[in-house]
Amino acid sequence: MKTIFKTVIVSFFLFASCQKSVDQPYTLKFYGDAYEDIGYSVSIVSDGYVIAGEVTTITRAGGSIVSSTKDMGIYKTGWNGNVVWKITAGGKYDDWGSKIYQLDDGSMICVGTFTDTTKATPGLTDVFAVKVTAAGAIEWQKTYGGTGNQTGIDVVKTTDGYMILGSTDAERLPLTDSTGNIAGNTDILLLKIKENGDFVETYATGYPGNDIGKVIKPDIGGGYIVYGTTDRSDPGQDNNNLLLIKINSSGYVTQTKIVGGTEDEYAGDMEVLSDGYLLAYTVGKYGDNQSVYVKKLKNDIYAAPYFTTSKIKIINPSNTTDSSTCVYALAKYKTDSYLLAGQSGKGTAGKMLIFEMDSTGNLVAGHQMIKGSTGTQVAYDVASGADEYIIAVGKNSYDVNSMITFLKFKF
Repeated sequence: MKTIFKTVIVSFFLFASCQKSVDQPYTLKFYGDAYEDIGYSVSIVSDGYVIAGEVTTITRAGGSIVSSTKDMGIYKTGWNGNVVWKITAGGKYDDWGSKIYQLDDGSMICVGTFTDTTKATPGLTDVFAVKVTAAGAIEWQKTYGGTGNQTGIDVVKTTDGYMILGSTDAERLPLTDSTGNIAGNTDILLLKIKENGDFVETYATGYPGNDIGKVIKPDIGGGYIVYGTTDRSDPGQDNNNLLLIKINSSGYVTQTKIVGGTEDEYAGDMEVLSDGYLLAYTVGKYGDNQSVYVKKLKNDIYAAPYFTTSKIKIINPSNTTDSSTCVYALAKYKTDSYLLAGQSGKGTAGKMLIFEMDSTGNLVAGHQMIKGSTGTQVAYDVASGADEYIIAVGKNSYDVNSMITFLKFKF
Protein backbone atom coordinates (compact mmCIF):
# COMPACT_ATOMS: atom_id res chain seq x y z
CA MET A 1 0.00 0.00 0.00
CA LYS A 2 1.08 3.57 -0.62
CA THR A 3 0.35 6.51 1.60
CA ILE A 4 -0.82 10.01 0.78
CA PHE A 5 2.57 11.29 1.88
CA LYS A 6 4.40 9.40 -0.89
CA THR A 7 2.06 10.75 -3.56
CA VAL A 8 2.70 14.32 -2.44
CA ILE A 9 6.47 13.81 -2.57
CA VAL A 10 6.28 12.49 -6.14
CA SER A 11 4.22 15.51 -7.23
CA PHE A 12 6.77 17.85 -5.62
CA PHE A 13 9.62 16.42 -7.66
CA LEU A 14 7.63 16.71 -10.87
CA PHE A 15 6.74 20.36 -10.37
CA ALA A 16 10.03 21.45 -8.84
CA SER A 17 12.12 20.26 -11.78
CA CYS A 18 9.97 21.82 -14.54
CA GLN A 19 10.35 25.57 -14.19
CA LYS A 20 9.47 27.94 -17.05
CA SER A 21 12.30 29.18 -19.23
CA VAL A 22 12.59 32.78 -20.36
CA ASP A 23 13.14 31.98 -24.04
CA GLN A 24 10.39 29.37 -24.35
CA PRO A 25 7.64 29.86 -21.75
CA TYR A 26 5.14 27.10 -21.23
CA THR A 27 2.32 25.90 -19.02
CA LEU A 28 2.76 22.49 -17.42
CA LYS A 29 0.01 20.76 -15.43
CA PHE A 30 -0.37 17.33 -13.85
CA TYR A 31 -3.63 15.54 -13.08
CA GLY A 32 -4.18 12.40 -11.07
CA ASP A 33 -3.52 10.63 -7.82
CA ALA A 34 -1.51 7.55 -6.88
CA TYR A 35 -0.74 4.71 -9.29
CA GLU A 36 -1.48 5.13 -13.01
CA ASP A 37 -3.06 8.19 -14.65
CA ILE A 38 -2.36 8.63 -18.38
CA GLY A 39 -3.56 11.10 -21.01
CA TYR A 40 -4.01 9.49 -24.41
CA SER A 41 -6.06 12.04 -26.36
CA VAL A 42 -6.73 15.80 -26.41
CA SER A 43 -9.33 17.88 -28.25
CA ILE A 44 -9.63 21.68 -28.49
CA VAL A 45 -13.16 22.89 -27.70
CA SER A 46 -14.78 26.34 -27.75
CA ASP A 47 -13.67 27.30 -24.25
CA GLY A 48 -10.68 25.11 -23.45
CA TYR A 49 -9.49 21.54 -23.85
CA VAL A 50 -10.78 18.03 -23.22
CA ILE A 51 -8.40 15.22 -22.28
CA ALA A 52 -9.25 11.51 -22.28
CA GLY A 53 -7.32 8.61 -20.90
CA GLU A 54 -6.92 6.36 -17.91
CA VAL A 55 -7.37 7.43 -14.30
CA THR A 56 -6.99 5.41 -11.11
CA THR A 57 -9.84 5.87 -8.67
CA ILE A 58 -8.39 5.59 -5.16
CA THR A 59 -10.14 4.65 -1.91
CA ARG A 60 -8.30 5.53 1.30
CA ALA A 61 -8.78 4.73 4.97
CA GLY A 62 -6.60 5.96 7.79
CA GLY A 63 -4.25 7.69 5.38
CA SER A 64 -3.52 4.52 3.38
CA ILE A 65 -4.80 3.22 0.06
CA VAL A 66 -7.19 0.32 0.56
CA SER A 67 -8.42 -0.14 -3.01
CA SER A 68 -7.96 1.21 -6.53
CA THR A 69 -9.69 0.84 -9.89
CA LYS A 70 -8.65 2.06 -13.32
CA ASP A 71 -11.41 3.95 -15.14
CA MET A 72 -11.96 5.84 -18.35
CA GLY A 73 -11.25 9.44 -17.37
CA ILE A 74 -12.27 12.66 -19.13
CA TYR A 75 -10.99 16.07 -17.98
CA LYS A 76 -12.32 19.43 -19.19
CA THR A 77 -9.89 22.31 -18.63
CA GLY A 78 -9.90 26.02 -19.31
CA TRP A 79 -7.38 27.74 -21.56
CA ASN A 80 -4.95 27.84 -18.61
CA GLY A 81 -5.13 24.08 -18.07
CA ASN A 82 -7.05 24.34 -14.79
CA VAL A 83 -9.67 21.61 -14.40
CA VAL A 84 -13.30 22.70 -14.98
CA TRP A 85 -14.83 19.23 -14.57
CA LYS A 86 -13.78 15.62 -14.50
CA ILE A 87 -15.81 12.46 -15.06
CA THR A 88 -14.96 8.78 -14.84
CA ALA A 89 -16.75 5.85 -16.41
CA GLY A 90 -16.24 2.14 -16.13
CA GLY A 91 -16.92 -0.91 -14.07
CA LYS A 92 -15.42 -3.06 -11.35
CA TYR A 93 -12.16 -3.77 -13.14
CA ASP A 94 -9.70 -1.89 -15.36
CA ASP A 95 -11.10 0.43 -18.06
CA TRP A 96 -9.62 3.29 -20.05
CA GLY A 97 -10.27 5.85 -22.77
CA SER A 98 -8.18 5.96 -25.97
CA LYS A 99 -9.74 8.72 -28.08
CA ILE A 100 -11.96 11.75 -27.48
CA TYR A 101 -13.89 13.05 -30.51
CA GLN A 102 -15.52 16.48 -30.54
CA LEU A 103 -18.98 16.70 -32.15
CA ASP A 104 -20.60 19.72 -33.85
CA ASP A 105 -23.03 20.42 -31.00
CA GLY A 106 -20.24 20.59 -28.40
CA SER A 107 -20.82 17.10 -27.04
CA MET A 108 -18.15 14.42 -27.22
CA ILE A 109 -17.79 10.69 -27.73
CA CYS A 110 -14.96 8.83 -26.04
CA VAL A 111 -13.96 5.31 -27.05
CA GLY A 112 -11.78 2.92 -25.14
CA THR A 113 -11.80 -0.43 -23.40
CA PHE A 114 -13.95 -2.01 -20.69
CA THR A 115 -13.05 -5.10 -18.67
CA ASP A 116 -16.13 -7.32 -18.79
CA THR A 117 -17.49 -8.95 -15.64
CA THR A 118 -20.07 -11.10 -17.42
CA LYS A 119 -17.96 -13.15 -19.82
CA ALA A 120 -17.27 -16.77 -18.98
CA THR A 121 -13.56 -16.07 -18.69
CA PRO A 122 -12.85 -13.27 -16.16
CA GLY A 123 -10.72 -10.33 -17.28
CA LEU A 124 -11.67 -10.29 -20.97
CA THR A 125 -12.28 -6.87 -22.50
CA ASP A 126 -14.90 -5.14 -24.68
CA VAL A 127 -15.02 -1.96 -26.74
CA PHE A 128 -16.31 0.89 -24.56
CA ALA A 129 -18.06 4.04 -25.85
CA VAL A 130 -19.27 6.96 -23.75
CA LYS A 131 -21.25 10.00 -24.99
CA VAL A 132 -20.69 13.13 -22.89
CA THR A 133 -22.46 16.51 -23.04
CA ALA A 134 -20.51 19.78 -23.29
CA ALA A 135 -21.27 20.33 -19.59
CA GLY A 136 -19.67 17.04 -18.57
CA ALA A 137 -22.73 14.82 -18.05
CA ILE A 138 -22.73 11.25 -19.33
CA GLU A 139 -25.51 10.90 -21.92
CA TRP A 140 -24.98 7.19 -22.52
CA GLN A 141 -22.31 4.53 -22.10
CA LYS A 142 -22.25 1.15 -23.82
CA THR A 143 -19.99 -1.84 -24.34
CA TYR A 144 -19.60 -4.01 -27.43
CA GLY A 145 -17.94 -7.40 -27.23
CA GLY A 146 -17.82 -10.98 -28.36
CA THR A 147 -15.59 -14.00 -28.04
CA GLY A 148 -12.14 -13.18 -26.68
CA ASN A 149 -10.85 -9.64 -26.13
CA GLN A 150 -11.96 -6.47 -27.94
CA THR A 151 -10.48 -2.98 -27.44
CA GLY A 152 -11.51 0.49 -28.65
CA ILE A 153 -8.80 2.61 -30.25
CA ASP A 154 -10.25 5.45 -32.38
CA VAL A 155 -13.59 6.75 -33.67
CA VAL A 156 -14.89 8.76 -36.62
CA LYS A 157 -18.29 10.33 -37.30
CA THR A 158 -20.39 8.85 -40.09
CA THR A 159 -23.59 10.13 -41.71
CA ASP A 160 -25.80 8.12 -39.36
CA GLY A 161 -23.63 7.38 -36.33
CA TYR A 162 -20.04 6.42 -35.65
CA MET A 163 -17.44 3.96 -36.85
CA ILE A 164 -15.11 2.70 -34.13
CA LEU A 165 -11.67 1.31 -34.86
CA GLY A 166 -10.69 -1.42 -32.45
CA SER A 167 -8.97 -4.76 -32.12
CA THR A 168 -10.05 -8.33 -31.44
CA ASP A 169 -8.23 -11.59 -30.71
CA ALA A 170 -11.17 -13.88 -31.50
CA GLU A 171 -10.75 -16.72 -33.99
CA ARG A 172 -11.57 -15.77 -37.59
CA LEU A 173 -12.35 -18.46 -40.17
CA PRO A 174 -11.65 -19.69 -42.78
CA LEU A 175 -7.92 -19.68 -42.11
CA THR A 176 -5.72 -19.49 -45.22
CA ASP A 177 -2.31 -18.06 -46.03
CA SER A 178 -3.77 -14.57 -46.44
CA THR A 179 -7.10 -14.57 -44.56
CA GLY A 180 -8.47 -15.58 -41.20
CA ASN A 181 -6.69 -15.84 -37.86
CA ILE A 182 -6.21 -18.17 -34.92
CA ALA A 183 -7.60 -17.26 -31.50
CA GLY A 184 -5.16 -15.07 -29.58
CA ASN A 185 -3.75 -13.23 -32.59
CA THR A 186 -4.88 -9.64 -33.08
CA ASP A 187 -7.13 -8.47 -35.92
CA ILE A 188 -8.35 -4.99 -36.80
CA LEU A 189 -11.97 -4.52 -35.72
CA LEU A 190 -14.46 -2.17 -37.40
CA LEU A 191 -17.58 -1.46 -35.37
CA LYS A 192 -20.56 0.61 -36.55
CA ILE A 193 -23.01 2.13 -34.05
CA LYS A 194 -25.93 4.56 -34.27
CA GLU A 195 -26.08 8.11 -32.88
CA ASN A 196 -27.61 6.75 -29.66
CA GLY A 197 -24.93 4.09 -29.31
CA ASP A 198 -27.04 1.18 -30.50
CA PHE A 199 -25.05 -1.56 -32.20
CA VAL A 200 -25.30 -1.86 -36.01
CA GLU A 201 -22.65 -4.34 -37.11
CA THR A 202 -19.02 -5.31 -36.71
CA TYR A 203 -16.40 -7.33 -38.50
CA ALA A 204 -12.71 -8.12 -38.24
CA THR A 205 -10.10 -7.80 -40.97
CA GLY A 206 -6.39 -8.30 -41.44
CA TYR A 207 -3.88 -11.01 -42.22
CA PRO A 208 -3.07 -14.18 -40.29
CA GLY A 209 -0.80 -13.02 -37.48
CA ASN A 210 -1.08 -9.73 -35.65
CA ASP A 211 -2.50 -6.48 -37.05
CA ILE A 212 -3.35 -3.45 -34.95
CA GLY A 213 -5.00 -0.25 -36.16
CA LYS A 214 -3.73 3.07 -34.82
CA VAL A 215 -6.02 5.63 -36.47
CA ILE A 216 -9.12 5.86 -38.68
CA LYS A 217 -9.91 9.00 -40.71
CA PRO A 218 -12.30 10.13 -43.47
CA ASP A 219 -10.68 9.32 -46.80
CA ILE A 220 -10.21 11.39 -49.92
CA GLY A 221 -13.41 11.38 -51.98
CA GLY A 222 -15.44 9.43 -49.40
CA GLY A 223 -15.08 6.38 -47.26
CA TYR A 224 -12.40 5.93 -44.61
CA ILE A 225 -8.79 4.88 -44.23
CA VAL A 226 -7.14 2.93 -41.40
CA TYR A 227 -3.44 3.18 -40.60
CA GLY A 228 -1.73 0.64 -38.38
CA THR A 229 0.97 -1.99 -37.92
CA THR A 230 1.18 -5.57 -39.17
CA ASP A 231 3.67 -8.40 -38.66
CA ARG A 232 2.87 -9.55 -42.20
CA SER A 233 5.62 -9.02 -44.81
CA ASP A 234 5.48 -8.76 -48.56
CA PRO A 235 8.56 -9.72 -50.63
CA GLY A 236 11.48 -7.45 -49.72
CA GLN A 237 10.05 -6.74 -46.26
CA ASP A 238 10.60 -8.24 -42.83
CA ASN A 239 9.51 -7.92 -39.19
CA ASN A 240 6.74 -5.38 -38.44
CA ASN A 241 5.48 -3.10 -41.21
CA LEU A 242 2.99 -0.31 -41.79
CA LEU A 243 -0.52 -1.23 -42.91
CA LEU A 244 -3.08 0.87 -44.82
CA ILE A 245 -6.67 -0.25 -45.26
CA LYS A 246 -9.16 1.65 -47.43
CA ILE A 247 -12.82 1.33 -46.49
CA ASN A 248 -15.84 2.39 -48.52
CA SER A 249 -18.71 4.51 -47.23
CA SER A 250 -20.60 1.35 -46.22
CA GLY A 251 -17.73 0.34 -43.99
CA TYR A 252 -16.22 -2.51 -46.01
CA VAL A 253 -12.57 -3.00 -47.01
CA THR A 254 -11.72 -2.18 -50.63
CA GLN A 255 -7.89 -1.99 -50.63
CA THR A 256 -4.99 -2.95 -48.38
CA LYS A 257 -1.32 -2.05 -48.65
CA ILE A 258 1.69 -3.17 -46.59
CA VAL A 259 4.44 -0.54 -46.49
CA GLY A 260 7.86 -1.27 -45.04
CA GLY A 261 11.38 -2.61 -45.33
CA THR A 262 13.62 -5.00 -43.44
CA GLU A 263 13.49 -3.20 -40.07
CA ASP A 264 10.71 -3.00 -37.50
CA GLU A 265 8.29 -0.20 -38.41
CA TYR A 266 5.44 0.93 -36.16
CA ALA A 267 2.59 3.26 -37.13
CA GLY A 268 2.42 6.53 -35.22
CA ASP A 269 -0.26 8.74 -36.78
CA MET A 270 -1.56 9.89 -40.16
CA GLU A 271 -2.91 13.01 -41.87
CA VAL A 272 -5.17 12.75 -44.92
CA LEU A 273 -4.18 15.41 -47.47
CA SER A 274 -5.82 16.62 -50.66
CA ASP A 275 -3.24 14.72 -52.74
CA GLY A 276 -2.42 11.74 -50.54
CA TYR A 277 -1.45 10.66 -47.05
CA LEU A 278 1.24 11.73 -44.60
CA LEU A 279 2.43 8.88 -42.38
CA ALA A 280 4.51 9.32 -39.23
CA TYR A 281 6.15 6.16 -37.88
CA THR A 282 8.87 4.77 -35.65
CA VAL A 283 11.64 2.46 -36.83
CA GLY A 284 13.14 0.12 -34.23
CA LYS A 285 11.76 -1.97 -31.38
CA TYR A 286 10.65 -0.38 -28.12
CA GLY A 287 13.57 -0.30 -25.67
CA ASP A 288 16.15 -0.28 -28.46
CA ASN A 289 17.41 2.80 -30.27
CA GLN A 290 14.46 4.09 -32.27
CA SER A 291 14.08 6.72 -34.98
CA VAL A 292 11.22 8.81 -36.38
CA TYR A 293 10.48 8.78 -40.09
CA VAL A 294 7.79 10.38 -42.26
CA LYS A 295 6.43 9.11 -45.58
CA LYS A 296 4.06 10.84 -47.99
CA LEU A 297 1.96 8.54 -50.16
CA LYS A 298 -0.11 9.37 -53.22
CA ASN A 299 -3.88 8.96 -53.50
CA ASP A 300 -3.11 5.65 -55.18
CA ILE A 301 -1.56 3.83 -52.22
CA TYR A 302 0.05 1.28 -54.56
CA ALA A 303 2.06 3.97 -56.38
CA ALA A 304 5.58 5.01 -55.42
CA PRO A 305 5.51 7.52 -52.52
CA TYR A 306 6.12 11.25 -53.00
CA PHE A 307 8.93 11.01 -50.44
CA THR A 308 10.30 9.16 -47.45
CA THR A 309 12.44 11.15 -45.03
CA SER A 310 15.79 10.07 -43.76
CA LYS A 311 15.90 9.52 -40.02
CA ILE A 312 14.68 12.71 -38.36
CA LYS A 313 17.49 13.66 -36.00
CA ILE A 314 16.48 15.23 -32.70
CA ILE A 315 19.32 16.56 -30.56
CA ASN A 316 18.56 16.42 -26.84
CA PRO A 317 20.13 19.49 -25.17
CA SER A 318 21.68 17.24 -22.52
CA ASN A 319 23.48 15.15 -25.18
CA THR A 320 25.83 15.87 -28.07
CA THR A 321 24.38 13.19 -30.34
CA ASP A 322 20.90 12.64 -31.70
CA SER A 323 18.54 10.85 -29.32
CA SER A 324 16.52 7.70 -29.65
CA THR A 325 13.05 8.95 -30.64
CA CYS A 326 9.56 7.57 -31.25
CA VAL A 327 6.36 9.18 -32.54
CA TYR A 328 2.76 8.68 -31.40
CA ALA A 329 0.90 11.69 -32.81
CA LEU A 330 0.81 13.90 -35.91
CA ALA A 331 -1.30 17.05 -36.32
CA LYS A 332 -1.72 19.87 -38.83
CA TYR A 333 -0.08 23.06 -37.57
CA LYS A 334 0.40 26.05 -39.85
CA THR A 335 -0.46 26.25 -43.56
CA ASP A 336 2.47 24.12 -44.66
CA SER A 337 3.71 22.43 -41.51
CA TYR A 338 2.87 19.70 -39.02
CA LEU A 339 3.45 18.83 -35.38
CA LEU A 340 4.83 15.47 -34.30
CA ALA A 341 4.79 14.25 -30.71
CA GLY A 342 6.28 11.31 -28.86
CA GLN A 343 9.37 10.69 -26.82
CA SER A 344 13.05 11.62 -26.91
CA GLY A 345 15.31 9.16 -25.14
CA LYS A 346 14.27 5.86 -23.58
CA GLY A 347 13.61 4.36 -20.19
CA THR A 348 14.09 6.75 -17.28
CA ALA A 349 15.83 9.16 -19.69
CA GLY A 350 12.69 9.48 -21.84
CA LYS A 351 11.22 12.99 -22.19
CA MET A 352 8.19 14.49 -23.91
CA LEU A 353 9.06 15.43 -27.49
CA ILE A 354 7.15 17.84 -29.74
CA PHE A 355 8.60 19.29 -32.94
CA GLU A 356 7.53 21.05 -36.13
CA MET A 357 8.11 19.66 -39.62
CA ASP A 358 7.47 21.31 -42.96
CA SER A 359 5.41 19.79 -45.79
CA THR A 360 8.46 18.11 -47.32
CA GLY A 361 9.50 16.31 -44.16
CA ASN A 362 12.22 18.68 -42.95
CA LEU A 363 12.59 19.91 -39.38
CA VAL A 364 11.75 23.56 -38.82
CA ALA A 365 14.88 25.01 -37.24
CA GLY A 366 14.60 25.74 -33.54
CA HIS A 367 11.07 24.38 -33.28
CA GLN A 368 11.41 21.45 -30.93
CA MET A 369 10.34 21.03 -27.33
CA ILE A 370 11.87 18.36 -25.09
CA LYS A 371 10.34 18.52 -21.65
CA GLY A 372 10.67 16.28 -18.62
CA SER A 373 11.93 15.86 -15.09
CA THR A 374 12.52 13.00 -12.67
CA GLY A 375 11.22 9.77 -14.16
CA THR A 376 9.88 9.03 -17.63
CA GLN A 377 7.74 11.33 -19.78
CA VAL A 378 5.97 10.73 -23.09
CA ALA A 379 3.53 12.69 -25.29
CA TYR A 380 0.71 10.56 -26.72
CA ASP A 381 -1.29 13.28 -28.50
CA VAL A 382 -0.83 16.82 -29.79
CA ALA A 383 -3.15 19.53 -31.15
CA SER A 384 -3.04 23.17 -32.16
CA GLY A 385 -5.72 25.77 -32.90
CA ALA A 386 -5.93 29.09 -34.75
CA ASP A 387 -4.01 30.84 -31.94
CA GLU A 388 -1.02 28.55 -32.73
CA TYR A 389 -0.71 27.40 -29.13
CA ILE A 390 0.42 23.78 -29.02
CA ILE A 391 -1.21 21.35 -26.59
CA ALA A 392 0.39 17.99 -25.81
CA VAL A 393 -0.86 15.35 -23.37
CA GLY A 394 0.73 12.18 -22.09
CA LYS A 395 2.15 10.87 -18.87
CA ASN A 396 4.90 11.58 -16.35
CA SER A 397 6.01 8.41 -14.55
CA TYR A 398 8.00 8.10 -11.36
CA ASP A 399 8.45 4.80 -9.52
CA VAL A 400 5.02 3.09 -9.76
CA ASN A 401 3.12 6.35 -10.17
CA SER A 402 2.22 8.16 -13.37
CA MET A 403 0.25 11.38 -13.77
CA ILE A 404 -1.54 12.86 -16.77
CA THR A 405 0.67 15.58 -18.24
CA PHE A 406 -0.71 18.71 -19.92
CA LEU A 407 1.81 20.90 -21.78
CA LYS A 408 0.88 24.17 -23.52
CA PHE A 409 3.38 26.38 -25.35
CA LYS A 410 4.25 28.30 -28.51
CA PHE A 411 7.36 27.95 -30.64
